[in-house]
Order: sequence, then structure tokens, then C-alpha cells
Amino acid sequence: MQLSARHLLHVLALLLVALPSRSAGHANEAVVDAVGHGDDRPSPPCSPADRAALLGFKAGVAVDTTGILATWAGGDCCGAWEGVTCDATTGRVVALQLEAPPPKERHYMQGSLSPSLGGLEFLQAFVVRDMGRIGGAIPAALSRLTRLRELYLEGNMLAGAIPGSLGKLTSLQYLSLAGNRLDGQLPPELGAVFGLEQINVARNRLSGAVPPSYKNLSRLAYLDLSNNLLSGAVPWFIGQFKNLALLDLSNNSFSGEIPASLSTLHSLTDLSLSHNKLGGQIPPQIGSLRSLNSLAIDDNMFVGSIPASFLGLQKLWYMNLSRNGLSGPLPTGIRNALPSMVSMDLSHNHLTGNVDQFFRSLSTASPDVNKASQIVLPQKLEHLDLSENRITGALPDFTRGAGLKWLDISSNAISGQIPSSISKLSSLERLDISRNRIRGVIPASMAEMMHLQWLDLSSNALIGRIPDNFTRLTRVRHANFRANKLCGRIPQAKPFNLFRPAAYAHNLCLCGKPLPPCRKI
Repeated sequence: MQLSARHLLHVLALLLVALPSRSAGHANEAVVDAVGHGDDRPSPPCSPADRAALLGFKAGVAVDTTGILATWAGGDCCGAWEGVTCDATTGRVVALQLEAPPPKERHYMQGSLSPSLGGLEFLQAFVVRDMGRIGGAIPAALSRLTRLRELYLEGNMLAGAIPGSLGKLTSLQYLSLAGNRLDGQLPPELGAVFGLEQINVARNRLSGAVPPSYKNLSRLAYLDLSNNLLSGAVPWFIGQFKNLALLDLSNNSFSGEIPASLSTLHSLTDLSLSHNKLGGQIPPQIGSLRSLNSLAIDDNMFVGSIPASFLGLQKLWYMNLSRNGLSGPLPTGIRNALPSMVSMDLSHNHLTGNVDQFFRSLSTASPDVNKASQIVLPQKLEHLDLSENRITGALPDFTRGAGLKWLDISSNAISGQIPSSISKLSSLERLDISRNRIRGVIPASMAEMMHLQWLDLSSNALIGRIPDNFTRLTRVRHANFRANKLCGRIPQAKPFNLFRPAAYAHNLCLCGKPLPPCRKI
């Protein structure tokens, strides 16, 4: 069956939408070349050798709930065979794109990758994504695909080692084997594929160190080795990858220090070293990465203070330094220094300093001797976690903070009272000030915080009663008032009369559901 010009354009449009976003520009060029220029010349039927290779793959699939392979019928695989794209001039298969349609948990292929796929010698793009039950080994025969530019085998059940023979794919630019069950070590042979721009092997069971041969991959723009069992030092030569925009080594067992050479990656936008065994001090040179949007180095063993240079990262919107051994004072030179910040997590460290000064530093209000108490939090800031530190001082009076949704200052040494102006944080969904030294009464103004879903005031020195108007806080799903000095009737309406008694335990004289009834005087 021959393809009309309209049908060719339809195939092109579908392929442009489906190809992986990170390589879309390069893949589009390849497909335009493959399908021709839109004239009305008849297209040749697909090569018998290519048809046989595709049918060999189909024979290795025992179950197909996607319906894709049901279209693989008839003699011309360049016709209506879904996921198959041919060169309009030669009839050779240049792209094989198989992706599970949504919902992915209901659509899958069960089987293996046939070695016959190595016969698609003109293949430029090979994608088998989110099929879930495609297992077995990656066939070494894929090394015969010397024209291959893109290899995406993501979200399957592939097992065994990554074949070193993939190092023969000298045209390869984009490689993703993420979300499988691959084990063994990273193949050193990949270091010979000099044109690689993307490597993604996240969410596998790979172990060992990053091979030294990877220093030759100078064109890399995307390197994701996260969620494996990799170990050893973070390679110094990564600092030579001048095009690198994303580096994710999180959830491994890398040790040692962050190499200072990473500070030369001026194109880097995303850096994640979370959940490793890295230590030493955070190199202040990281603050020179002016393109950085996201910085995550949480759950390591870093010590020392937070580098002041971080305050110059104008594009940084996500910063997570939690669960380390960082010490020294909270950064207080922040004013107008982090204009893009959306989420800041400094929790579970040994940081000190005054919480009032920290909030004043965050404030975007102009300094005014007549309005010294104004605290206006940045509109973009949504998440702030300072919990599990050694922070002191008292909460300030807030003027505005409409963007903040999450505020956790629990497990510190904060004293003073809850300011009634905390209600100005009108978008808060989670407020945790538990395990501090806060005294005084619970402000009735907090009933104006209509978006609250989580409220924890436990383990402080609060007195008085829980305000009756808290019955207006109908969205609250978790509340904890235990271990204070509260007294009086618990608000007798949902949700407060439905929480477990433990939420009100160890106070002076709280009563009413879920506790025993109040005594009548």
C-alpha cells in the first residue's frame, strides 16, 4: 500500500508530537529527511528485510494490550503499521516508536526485545517507552544499528547488564534506559560514543564507579544516573562538560567531596546530589553557577556554613540543603538576593541564628524607620522549612505573605508568642511550630487562615483555650495541640471534635469531644 502526501504529513505530525522532548529538535530534522518533501511521488513498499525484523519483534511479544501490534498486518510495514516510519525514497524503516497510551497501568506489552531488531540497519530512532512488561536482556544485536541517533528503552522490565557493544553506536546522541531492572556496572565502552548529548540510566540497579572513559563525552548536556547503587567519587571531569544543563546523581552511594570543577558548568540549570554519602564543606564556588534553577544536596554529610555566595543565584527557585551537618547562622543577607525562590528547605541541620532577623532578611518591604516591623514575604515563596535546627528568637509581625503555603519551624528553640498577624499568611496550608518554647495564647485571628490543612502547635507553653472560632477551619485534616498548658472546651464541630484524644493530651484542663465532657459549674 502506497502513502499519499496527506498520509505522510499525518505520520510526520504524529511522530513530532511523540518523540522525546529533550531531543525533539534533532529528531524532527531526522523525520523530515525520512518522510520526504511532501510531493506526490509514490513511495516504495518497506524493505522485506525490515518487515522480517519487525515481525521478529512482534513474535517476541506474548501479550499486547496497547493494540499497536494489531495494526502490524499486511505486506507493507510502511503503510498502516503503527509506530513505524519509513524513508519515503527508499522504503527503509528509519524510526520505531512504541509508547503505551494512557492510562499506562492498563496498557502494556509483555515479552522481550528480539535480536532481529538489529536487522533494521537504517534505523535512526528506536523508542520502547512505558511498556511495563518488556523484559529480558538488551540484545547485543542492537550494536548493528550504526545509524541510530536515539535509543529510548524507558519504563520497562529490562534486566541484566547494559551491553558494552552499545559503544559501537557511533552516531548515538540520546540514550535513555531509565526505569528498568538493569544491573552491573556502567559500560566503559560508552565513553567512545563521542557525540552523546544525553545519558539517562536512572531508576535501575547499577553499581560501581563512573568509568574514567566518560571524560571523553564532552558534548553531554543531560546526565542522569540517579536512583542506582553507584559509588566512588563524583568524577572531577564532569566539570569539563561545558554544555551540561542537568546533572542528577541523587540516591546513590557517592562519597568524598563535591569537586570544585563543577563550578565551571555555567550552563547548568539543575544539580541534584541528594541522598549520597558526600561530605566536607559546600564549595562556595557553586554560587558562581548563575544559570542554576534547582539545587538539591540534601541527605548527605556536609558540614560548615551555608556559603554566602548562594545569595547571588538570581534564577534559583528550589534549594534543598536539609539533613546534613551544616552549622553557623541562618543566612541573613537575602533581601532581594533570591528573587525567584519558591522552595527553601534548610531543615535537619545545626543552624543557629534569630528567626526574626531571618524573616526580616527575606522581606521585600523597603527599609523604613517608621515601619521597622513590616515583614512582606516574597510573593513567589511557597515552601519554607527551618525545622530541626537550633534557631532562637521570636516570630515577627507579618504584613503580607500571600504566596506562602508551607511553613515549618518545628523543633527549634524559638520563644515569644504567636503574633496575631500570622493570619496575614493567608495561603498557608501547613503550619508547624511544634516543639519550641512558644508561650502566650493562640490568636483567634488564626481562624482567618481558611486554607489550613495541617496545624501543629504541640509541645510548647501555650495557655488559654483553643479559640471557638476555629470551627471555621473546615479544611484542617491534621491538628495537634498536645503538651501545652491549654484549658477549656475544645471547639465542638468538625474536624476538631473528631481528632484522636492524643491530639489534645498533656494539657491542663481541655475538655469536650474527643475528651471527656466539660464539668458544669
